[in-house]
Amino acid sequence: MYSLDINFLKDRGLTVADKTASSVTSTPQPITSKIPIIAGAVALVLLPLLAFVQLKSIEKQTAEAEQKIQELDAEIVRVGNQNQKIKDARAQIDAIDRETRTLVSVFDQIKPWSAILLEIGERIPPGVQIDSIQQSGSGNNIQLTFSGIARSYDDVNDFVLFLERSPFFNAEQTKLDNANLANFAVDIENKLPDNIAIDFDQGVKYRLTTRLSNVPASQLMRELEKKGSVGLVTRLKTLERKGAI
Repeated sequence: MYSLDINFLKDRGLTVADKTASSVTSTPQPITSKIPIIAGAVALVLLPLLAFVQLKSIEKQTAEAEQKIQELDAEIVRVGNQNQKIKDARAQIDAIDRETRTLVSVFDQIKPWSAILLEIGERIPPGVQIDSIQQSGSGNNIQLTFSGIARSYDDVNDFVLFLERSPFFNAEQTKLDNANLANFAVDIENKLPDNIAIDFDQGVKYRLTTRLSNVPASQLMRELEKKGSVGLVTRLKTLERKGAI
């Protein structure tokens, strides 16, 4: 007869151990233990995304900055062009002002000889005769030399005083150079008989010099107008209305 030697405890122990091991391996882990793993995974995903977003933001800011720089450069060029245009306009204005001042100075220095001769005719005393007028110098330094004969020294002195009072002549540079007694030059058409003699009073032969004054013609418009210098007066009045004088 055969006998079965069965160790139930041994077999059971193995079974129980297997079940315990099985139960241990199949027991689920708590969620808190997986948080570091999840956080690491999220970090691995978010960090590159954040870096990409930050890079795009920097690229956008860089593009905006470059655009702003280009706009500023364009503005600088535009302002520079405007400044150059302003400088050119100012240069043109200055040139026009210079031309205007030159034109005004030319008209302001003109004293027509017709007006000067009329002034002399009005200033000469009745007892003074002018034989010649000589001119020297030019521009604002014109000198006139009068030569002639007068009835007396008083008449010659009056002539000098009258010229000194004229706005057309320089009072300080009007002077009598010399004056001497001389016979009047008398032309007799018919020959007198030998027994007839005519005595004439002596006169004063003189020479005086004067210079034209530097008074601008714009300040002599009234005198010039009285003496018929209408053209010059009209030009001066036109310049005056335009503010050039």
